[in-house]
Parts: sequence; structure tokens; C-alpha cells
Amino acid sequence: MLKKTVMAGFVVSVLAGCSSIPGMESATVDRAEMSKSLTQNCTELGSDYTAVSYAVDKASKMMVSIQERQCSVFGDYRTLTSKHGDVAGFLAVNADKSDEELLVAMNEFDEGKPESKKIRPQVEAYKNASDAIFKKNVKLATDIATQAAEIAFIASQNAVVIAQESGMAGLGNLLAAASNESKEEGEEKETVPVVEAYNELEARSLLAYDANTLISIDKNTIEQLENLDKVLEEKVKS
Repeated sequence: MLKKTVMAGFVVSVLAGCSSIPGMESATVDRAEMSKSLTQNCTELGSDYTAVSYAVDKASKMMVSIQERQCSVFGDYRTLTSKHGDVAGFLAVNADKSDEELLVAMNEFDEGKPESKKIRPQVEAYKNASDAIFKKNVKLATDIATQAAEIAFIASQNAVVIAQESGMAGLGNLLAAASNESKEEGEEKETVPVVEAYNELEARSLLAYDANTLISIDKNTIEQLENLDKVLEEKVKS
């Protein structure tokens, strides 16, 4: 069973239908803050889960495995970005730009710099170093989507009790619990096991999705850069 204050924050996000990290939908969100939050969540969620039944426990074990794998890949990603600070910063700032805007940003970055310090060769080195991470991340994206379907099935099989325990009517109680942690010991209301397990599944799924998405944003920007170079080469040839 996960600590109630940890679960409260995740359940609020799940009920709201959004990421656990504010601004996740924005490509230019503060990467440092996101990385810090995701790393902290990886630690806080841990590997414990609430036992319910064979089917639910099987899903819980699979989601724990996905979380651990995604957190491991995300740890490798953080190490990589720390070693390639210029590229990581460039990708973060320019992740939502059009091809034309990206080209302008590249030229501005490269202006006055020696060839080895220009963004294209640095991106290429970053891509080569990150290929293994990106491949693992793509595989995990598939696993996360597959498991999301399994979580949805569990929710459909327990819709009434989940609605009663995790519905918007109980949102106030979760928030109150989060702000009164000192009163929790021996006082907190017993949560139905299947609802507790479902909340844990959703929390882990959300964490894995957020970490996966952050890495995917960089991968997509690198692919955009590569495609832009190809377009420019074709224009020169024509």
C-alpha cells in the first residue's frame, strides 16, 4: 500500500484527466523541474502494491515492472542530458517550433561558433548516444499503452466501487488527508483493496507515461532536425 499523501496527489491528477506534472502538455515546460518531480515520484511510488486477486495482482506486478523499467530508462536519460547540456537545452527551448522557426533557432545558435560547437554535430553526437535510450522508450510506450487497456478493464469490472471511493465526491477527503498527515496514523479510513490497487495502477501508469513522453519530445525534435536537414539538402540539389 502506498503512502496516502503520495497517492492523493496522483489521484487528483487522474481524476482531472491530466498529467501529474503541471505544464506537461507544453513542450517548453521547465525540464529540470519535471525531471526532479519524476525522479522523486519514481522513488516514492516504490514497488509495493495492494494484493486483491490473481487478475488484479497480475496487472499490478506488470505495472510495477513497467514503472521500474521506465524509471531506469529515465535515469539514463537524465545522465545523458547532463553530459550534453547544450543540446538538451536547445531541444527543450525549441521543441514546439515549426520547421522555419527551428531553422532560425539553429542559425542563431551556430552564429560565431566553431564547427565543433555548432548545434548539428552536437545533436548528432547526442542522437548516437541516446539511440539505445530512445529504442527502450519506444518499446515502453507500447507496454504502457497495452497496460492502460488492462487498467481500463479492471476499472470497468469494478466501476461502482471505484466511483464510490475515487469519485469527485471523495476528492475533498483526499486533499484534506494530504494536508493533515499528522492525523493519519491510526485514523485514516480503510480503502477498499481493489480501489487502492486501482489507484496504484493509475499512479504508476501516469508516472511512466510522463517520463516516457518527456523523452519522446526530445526524440521527435531530433527527428524534425534530421528531416529539416534532408529538405535543405534537396533544395540545394534542385
